[in-house]
Amino acid sequence: MAEVEVGGVKVKGGKSLAVLMGLGSLIGALYGGFEVYKDYMDMKDKLANLDVGAIEQRIDVAMVKLDEAIDYAKDIKNDLRSDVIAVEKALGDVEARIRLVEGENRESIQDAKKWFEDRSDKTEAQLNNAKEFFENKSSSVDDKIADMTKLMNDIEERLNTKLQRALDNPLLKDLDK
Repeated sequence: MAEVEVGGVKVKGGKSLAVLMGLGSLIGALYGGFEVYKDYMDMKDKLANLDVGAIEQRIDVAMVKLDEAIDYAKDIKNDLRSDVIAVEKALGDVEARIRLVEGENRESIQDAKKWFEDRSDKTEAQLNNAKEFFENKSSSVDDKIADMTKLMNDIEERLNTKLQRALDNPLLKDLDK
């Protein structure tokens, strides 16, 4: 086995290996301690050179900007709230106007229906009067009666068509409700 003498002490085999490991650990610990001390001194220099006033000034500027942003957000919120209130009011006005127009339309449709019915009754009465008048006339007048009857029937058919169109109006269907 190999024997090593260090400072008057003889070290053999495995012990020399343990001594070498101990020396390596001691050197590593000293190097690590030196690096920590160096980092500490660098940080101490940086902290000594640190401008606290500039940092505080930047923080103050950031706080002012944050306050302005909060005020701006509050203004936007208030504007939105007033816009929503205005839209709701306008919607209420539109709904009221729609109800009013619906009522007016129902009334107009009822008036039109009554007018068409009256007109149809008058036309039918006039047609009956014309028939009676022409029935009492001679046969030459019978041809004229036929023409008048056809004309009256055409008029009656047109009036009935218009009346039916008015009755088929979807707004009129709501009147029954």
